Amino acid sequence: MTITAATTVILKKAPTFKMVKDNTMAVWSGFGMAGADALGITAFKTLAEELDALHLGEGDAITVTGTLSLNTWEDKSGVEHSGLKMIASKAEAITAPAPKRGGSRS
Repeated sequence: MTITAATTVILKKAPTFKMVKDNTMAVWSGFGMAGADALGITAFKTLAEELDALHLGEGDAITVTGTLSLNTWEDKSGVEHSGLKMIASKAEAITAPAPKRGGSRS
């Protein structure tokens, strides 16, 4: 089953960018919070390069659309964990609103 979803995510740490497959494919990975849920995000190829060019960091917000799945893994001490993972098909940074000018309104 494939679930397509869209959400707004606040990054909890700086994302990573690397080239894989003999430096032929770009991969961008981020981790953030969407509401109360943690979400791992991965983007490939052109989208990965576009996200890397934004120089996003901890606390930045992005909107993401992609396929959602449940990811399970075991940590170094053998404890099993699970979390949501999204393979992004579209993502954009959310620009903070410009500061308002002038005094209070009457």
